[in-house]
Amino acid sequence: MESGARPVEAVCVIVVSDCEQDAQRSWRAERSLLEALARQDLGEPFDVILVENERYRHQIPPDLPRLCPRLRIVFSAERQSASLKNIGACQTNAELVAVLDADCLPNDAWLRVLVAVLRERPDVSAVSGRTHYGAETSYRRALSLVDRSFDDLGRPGFTPRVSTNAALYRRSLLTRFPYPTSATPFGSAMLRMHAMARAGDVRFFFEPAAVVRHALGGWDSIRDFRRHIGYIDMMADPRLRSIPTLLWQRLSLHGRDCLRLGPTYLRWYDWPLAAAFLAATPVLQVPGMLDAWRGRADIPRTSFS
Repeated sequence: MESGARPVEAVCVIVVSDCEQDAQRSWRAERSLLEALARQDLGEPFDVILVENERYRHQIPPDLPRLCPRLRIVFSAERQSASLKNIGACQTNAELVAVLDADCLPNDAWLRVLVAVLRERPDVSAVSGRTHYGAETSYRRALSLVDRSFDDLGRPGFTPRVSTNAALYRRSLLTRFPYPTSATPFGSAMLRMHAMARAGDVRFFFEPAAVVRHALGGWDSIRDFRRHIGYIDMMADPRLRSIPTLLWQRLSLHGRDCLRLGPTYLRWYDWPLAAAFLAATPVLQVPGMLDAWRGRADIPRTSFS
């Protein structure tokens, strides 16, 4: 499925899964994502590189490469999503490179509006948009606010961070700041974001017209996600190892974001559920904080890789 020489396009999308999959996969997320990429209204050809672990080489469904034009599938012995993203970045010479998690579905304008930002603003190094879980139910709206509003500036503009699950970079930035190895994909993203911030010459932009819908699992998935966030909170600053202090900081940050964007995300009757999710957030992060406090090099029994 790896093709021969083709013209190099100016834009490339790298797709990687950050969840450890079962030996047998349904490939539903990958199918949905490739179909969404095929619907992009960019107006110019772009490459798509799906990076997978070698063990899935003989499990790729035969229809998968036909779902999206210019798809290339690359295999590697690496299992960590951070390493797979680096491998994907090395497989393209495109000027602009998007890195997209396989469980995120972009809207049709996603790539077009992100590309427009980087082409119109040469001082911007990377750009991303809004991530949500859907708006069909109070559950989805409330959890979108609590989990995803921290990335949402609420308007187009410069921002201190870009999304870790769906962003467009200048290739030079990906080459300069590869994804570091970490016990968790969120830790890798945090370390990389800190390195870019320290550089002093990297600028990020938020474009709300670029929207991705993130898959939403059950409570086991939410607990797992929050355990990872607790782990990286504890590891972020070795000088600050107080769990109550870190919990208060996280609750305060989430609380400010919820108050700032709640009227945009929620209906009036969603607020009690959002408040319950906000209150539960610190409790769900304690196991990850304890993992870090105990000096564990990895997080046991997790689905993230």
